[in-house]
Amino acid sequence: MDRMRNDLARLPPLASRQQGGGRKNAKNGKGAKNAKDARHALAAGADPSRMWTRPGFLIRRLHQIHYGLFLDECGHTTITPLQFGMLTVLSEHPRGIDIGALAFQMGTDRSNTADVARRLARRGYIKQETARGDRRKVVSRITKEGRTFLKKMEPSMQKSQERLLRPLSSEQRLVLMAAMRILVRTYNDKGRAKMTKL
Repeated sequence: MDRMRNDLARLPPLASRQQGGGRKNAKNGKGAKNAKDARHALAAGADPSRMWTRPGFLIRRLHQIHYGLFLDECGHTTITPLQFGMLTVLSEHPRGIDIGALAFQMGTDRSNTADVARRLARRGYIKQETARGDRRKVVSRITKEGRTFLKKMEPSMQKSQERLLRPLSSEQRLVLMAAMRILVRTYNDKGRAKMTKL
């Protein structure tokens, strides 16, 4: 635990001062001073507000940043991180799994999971069939086209992950990943959908 605290203490500053008031004050001649102050704050690594002391805010903001980096690398294919994740899960279950099990693996609710699966099916990346012995269940299975697409896009996806963690040292990356796993496992039952192993 002490080592983790030390590693986290060595992380670079979380954020810099935003230049939020610049435009607003430009009319009364304070824009240049605010910009200069913002540059000094940036160099000092100061936080723009108390929001930056809240882990929930930082996690939400980091998710937005991750989404942007993913689209930078993979957006030309019009695939989303959630869709890519679903193809990844289905590639691990070649015989297919039903929507309920897929939702558990993805950590998403059933209706959202079903909607994403239908979109992937329309693109030919997965196939959906009624389960044998239970017509209420729909089984999703990755297709050959889906596997080909996944393999083709893997380097771009990995590049987006690498860009996300680039500011961190190798040791800091390990600490961050370990901390996130602890939080996700500890509070698994608090999310919209519980994740579980099949």
